[in-house]
Amino acid sequence: MKHLTITRIAALALLLAAPLGTRAQQSEYADLAVDALWSSANEAYAEKRFAEAAELYTRIAEMGYSSAELYYNTGNACFKAGQNDIALNGRPFASGQLGRAVLNYRRALRLDPSMSDAQYNLDLAVDHTNDTDGVPEFVMARVWRSLRNMLSSNAWAALSIVLLAAVLTLTILYLLSRNVALRKAGFFGALLLAVMFVLATVMAASQRSVERRDDMAVVVCRDTAPVHSSPDNETKVIREPGQGVTVTLSRTLGEWSEIIFADGEKGWIRSAQIEKI
Repeated sequence: MKHLTITRIAALALLLAAPLGTRAQQSEYADLAVDALWSSANEAYAEKRFAEAAELYTRIAEMGYSSAELYYNTGNACFKAGQNDIALNGRPFASGQLGRAVLNYRRALRLDPSMSDAQYNLDLAVDHTNDTDGVPEFVMARVWRSLRNMLSSNAWAALSIVLLAAVLTLTILYLLSRNVALRKAGFFGALLLAVMFVLATVMAASQRSVERRDDMAVVVCRDTAPVHSSPDNETKVIREPGQGVTVTLSRTLGEWSEIIFADGEKGWIRSAQIEKI
């Protein structure tokens, strides 16, 4: 591949020669290859060769590596490459990069819900989709999502344990202290921290349910994808979502998948037209 330095090409060659070595050597060669691809992808992005950068980042993911930063960079590269389509194809995102951008931003947020840059860029990307029939997010729902995404489920769980320990400590202070001021501080402090403990526990459970969801998918196509009333091309087309629209995957039947839109409408789409987050 062009733009790879001799060192990076050598690293890739070592990976191809690895099967005869030990598992540790293979892992080391794989890491060298990933480092080479990562450097090349960053270099391509810096030089505004966004389509090439997106391809290189994607190849790293296909090798089994994943991280919020990797998916975030891939999303950025795809979005930039799609914007460049206006010069190449007369309109932005003609090559289908918008769907890939939304998909990778959502994957980044799945691994790191607190990545505010990924959330901001995702919102920008979604604004370019044709998901006009989606259910609008109310202010309180947006506030709840923002608050929940401040920490991962494990971090919320750890915080709830700390708060519970503090509640028990202040409760003991209230029960055992003979000083009126300390008893008041213990009582009201325990009450406040108990509320915070419940909130943190709810946040942990809510975030964990989001992180464990594996039924979300993104429409990936060059323009729009027909959604039929039944898994048959001859049936009525009930909707034509564009690239980047996020749906819930209900079930699959052969090469068809039943999906549910944000407003609850169901339909059947070719499985090749969607990709799970």
